[in-house]
Amino acid sequence: MDWDDVRFFLALARAGSIRGAGVLLQVSHSTVARRVEQFEQQIGVRLFDRTPLGYVLTVAGEDMIETANQMELDMNALERRLLGQDGRLEGDIRITFPDSLTSDILMPDIVTFSREYSEINLELVLSYRVFDLSKREADIALRSMRCGSLPPPHLIGRKLATIHYAHYASRQFLQEHDLDQKDGPAHWIRWDEREKSPSWIKDSLYPEVTGRHNLANGMMQLQAVRAGLGMASLPCFAADRDPNLVRLPGSISHPYFDMWILSHPDLKETARMRIFKDHITRAVLQKAPLYEGKLSAVGHR
Repeated sequence: MDWDDVRFFLALARAGSIRGAGVLLQVSHSTVARRVEQFEQQIGVRLFDRTPLGYVLTVAGEDMIETANQMELDMNALERRLLGQDGRLEGDIRITFPDSLTSDILMPDIVTFSREYSEINLELVLSYRVFDLSKREADIALRSMRCGSLPPPHLIGRKLATIHYAHYASRQFLQEHDLDQKDGPAHWIRWDEREKSPSWIKDSLYPEVTGRHNLANGMMQLQAVRAGLGMASLPCFAADRDPNLVRLPGSISHPYFDMWILSHPDLKETARMRIFKDHITRAVLQKAPLYEGKLSAVGHR
């Protein structure tokens, strides 16, 4: 049984549709349909029922799924162990970041690394999704986690910094709005809440100012505040570097996330992974005051 055939079987079982499986495998949907049909013909068993709602596992398919999942675990483990013995400073590294704000502050350091190690190819993936490092969805993850929480025990890494948030508005917005005016035109920008005054607004220095608009993305929040759409809670490392933004009067930064760098232990001896993790770790530690909202310590206003 060809492992590559099993990969197609698993993707279709998980996605439930040819198109969805193609997205998972990064191939065309016609390739998925052809490979699964060939696989069924090869083993002489129908693994899926084709229904108007999608592909549903047959009894034989259900019987196979557990073994296929174990094959996937074994193949991923074998690949990681072989990769872990790679001492060359060349090849690919797939790194996942929580959002574009994080990549922005670290991009100069990534460029420096790329120039120094020209044989290492970096794939940067910006996503809020938690990638499964055991399945090699990514090699290294920079992950934001609630303060005090710990990463999964099967991963290795370290906490690099604590990310602080504070309340911000544009300079022009503050000139045009009286924040102490009850029922005035000033307003907060919410994240994904539907109530006008979620708890973080009620606990702020301006609880009488209600919320409008929902922008559940850090970069969009930053751009919206810069353009004067309203006030918002923003990460200090991004907002404090923007000359158009200022903290609201009396706003003090508070810890919100811990930033971790994580990888699978099977890759700890892979030279290119180790050298990249060391490089980014040094870069983040040097910027710790910026992440913690202490700009004066790094020469900012």
